[in-house]
Amino acid sequence: MTCGLNCFLFRSRIFQVCLGLGLLSGSAFAQQNQPGKATLQNTTPPVVQQAPTLTPELSQILDNWEKAGDFTQKLEGKHLRYIYDHVFFVEKWSSGEFYYEAPDKGRIDLDAPKEFKPGQKRTRGDKTYSIEADKPERWICDGSQVYAIDEDRKEFQRIPIPVESRGNNIVDGPMPFLFGITKEKVIMRYHVSLNTPDQGGKHDLSQGIIHLKVKPLWQQDAANWQEAEVMLDARSYLPTAIRLIHPGATAETVYVFQDVERNSKQGIVGVVWGGSPFQPNLRGYKELTQTAAEPSTDIRK
Repeated sequence: MTCGLNCFLFRSRIFQVCLGLGLLSGSAFAQQNQPGKATLQNTTPPVVQQAPTLTPELSQILDNWEKAGDFTQKLEGKHLRYIYDHVFFVEKWSSGEFYYEAPDKGRIDLDAPKEFKPGQKRTRGDKTYSIEADKPERWICDGSQVYAIDEDRKEFQRIPIPVESRGNNIVDGPMPFLFGITKEKVIMRYHVSLNTPDQGGKHDLSQGIIHLKVKPLWQQDAANWQEAEVMLDARSYLPTAIRLIHPGATAETVYVFQDVERNSKQGIVGVVWGGSPFQPNLRGYKELTQTAAEPSTDIRK
């Protein structure tokens, strides 16, 4: 289970996007792949550069985005994830459901998409990429810890979240900008620009999509990703897609969100999970992470 990208995306998709992106990142989870050493770090990052002045149009968009985040207590939907390896020319596909609950709970389930067929290839530019199904996994944050579950190996890790990083403070993680963050913190933390077509000095939002480009201003973010593109529904300010470019541009991850609902009373929780999405049934799974509270336990019995 790779740490840097998946942890980082978990945090976006507990959606502090998302879905989750993500449902917490390389710098956030130090040495996650070493059992007993995984903890969420809470440090004040150095600034890479200062943020530029916002245009009035972008300032209004960020105001609306913040208000939408304040209104969002629950968020759920389906997603497709594509990870592009530009070194070995491989695409990894996965799909599943995600669920977020303010201020710090979330879940994302990943499996091979139904349309996946072994042996597929696709041309991107002048390169041919082999398409593979990504491994099935689940990422679940209950507010005090994160479960990282490997479905192939039937193994899981529990990653504690320090008390000072819980609740609303979880937005200070590696990538919270899908929602749940104030305009003030967006300006402090990111260089955001509009990437929708410019017509007569004003960007064209007639297609119903706001296309933002985001670059990190903090060093801890720049260590995990160098640029992001975020597509928002112009009416709801909910994410429709996100593209993350990794440092060095050797890889990128694309999320496409579908059937997204805000503040649903039942939805995916009842239909897919039939109960609390934050209490996974791990009977038969082996625990790899050793927490301070209790030793590693094999619960296959």
